[in-house]
Amino acid sequence: MKKNNTFEEIGEVIKKYESFAIFSHMNADGDAFGSLLGIGQSLKLMGKKVLYFLPQPVPTRFSFLKDYDLINKEELKNIEVGIVVDAADIKRIGTLKEYKDKFKTTINIDHHETNDYFADYNYVDKDSPSATCIILKLLEANDFPIDKNVAEALYTGVLTDTGAFKFANATFDAFETAGKLVKYGANPEYIAKMCFESDTLEHLKLTGIALDRMELRKNVGFSYITYEDRMKINATEEDMEGIIDTIRKCKNVEVAVLFKEAVKNEIRISFRSKNGIDVKSIAVKFGGGGHLPASGCTVKGNIYEVMDKVLKTVQEMIGNTSEVSN
Repeated sequence: MKKNNTFEEIGEVIKKYESFAIFSHMNADGDAFGSLLGIGQSLKLMGKKVLYFLPQPVPTRFSFLKDYDLINKEELKNIEVGIVVDAADIKRIGTLKEYKDKFKTTINIDHHETNDYFADYNYVDKDSPSATCIILKLLEANDFPIDKNVAEALYTGVLTDTGAFKFANATFDAFETAGKLVKYGANPEYIAKMCFESDTLEHLKLTGIALDRMELRKNVGFSYITYEDRMKINATEEDMEGIIDTIRKCKNVEVAVLFKEAVKNEIRISFRSKNGIDVKSIAVKFGGGGHLPASGCTVKGNIYEVMDKVLKTVQEMIGNTSEVSN
């Protein structure tokens, strides 16, 4: 039976060892960055050696956080403990999973329901608004140091994973965590500006393309961005992030789906929902995962064929019928 270790047990492991490599998932979001850099900076304040790793390409959106410039900068060798944060599956940290067996022990801290408890020490809370909420509890339970930089990293995680406290996971725990982090020194106005008001021109142009193509079939709103769209305006893969949340804003949309052709014939699909509709199960069906209201997956193939296949599955699972054409 899968079960959690206690915060105290994990704390004893951290106290025992002196060197740590911290990992999070590919296409890292605010919670991944916040968890990675938040716990890492706390360990550094304790005098520990800390290395940070993310699968390439590393998004630049969260470069305002301290220690961002240290990610993937040192060779991974002679490190005692591997910590994986905000990742439900060891596969989600890309090729870095090969290092798992090279550590003396491993720790897994996460909030995804699909987590398979892959580490030696695990703490998984599927009801937590963000992984950073769990990490704050871990740090406080063990009296580990929390300064302004730690607080701002952790605040970034809870802010972004709750959609600026607009999603269903904006629970009391989310607000309590945010309040504590403000007391520790996090600046909500600055972090909100950096997370939500720092879009590139290319991102805004891609948003315009997606909105122009957007269709609404009953309560499903969907659109797509092709590889050619991105190349025409010299946009990066990162510039496609966040557009799904604009589609979700439509009054009549219960389920939002965005198809993004990252490279030719490789389609990254984002799902968002309202009113408790489970889109995680749809993402899982196509080899992805996430949370009930916000999930994603990657499917290879022609973008229009992928759209047709995935949207038919969406329709079947939530009770709608429609067809897609190019």
